Amino acid sequence: MNLFKLLKDGQHYASIWPRHAVVAAMTETRVVPAVQFAARWMPALAVINLAVQWQWQGQLLVPQALVTSLFLLSLPFQGWYWLGRRANTKLDPRLRHWYGDLAKKLKVQPHAQPTYMHLAKILRKALQELPPDEH
Repeated sequence: MNLFKLLKDGQHYASIWPRHAVVAAMTETRVVPAVQFAARWMPALAVINLAVQWQWQGQLLVPQALVTSLFLLSLPFQGWYWLGRRANTKLDPRLRHWYGDLAKKLKVQPHAQPTYMHLAKILRKALQELPPDEH
């Protein structure tokens, strides 16, 4: 799969993943906020890291400072990559069953091989349209 498509899928998946108690136990509930935090703050931290190391260490350790700053800049991309891979992964049987139940309650045609992206979309729709006791 194309790297840029995976990164784009990861960003889209992060944007549609619901923030609700129904999905609190799933890994995405912790990963999505961490990736969004990294996307917001790591560019500034990378610049501060480079400036501080340049100021205190001088030109002697510029290569190490650059590598550290590049690592900080790569963190959001690593998160989006993981989320993109996860979004395109087929659901396990337990989650596939939950997906099927939600599709039936929402009266939508379920996908034959649902992925986590399909689950995120149907969860978002279910949280908007169904009463709280039917999630």
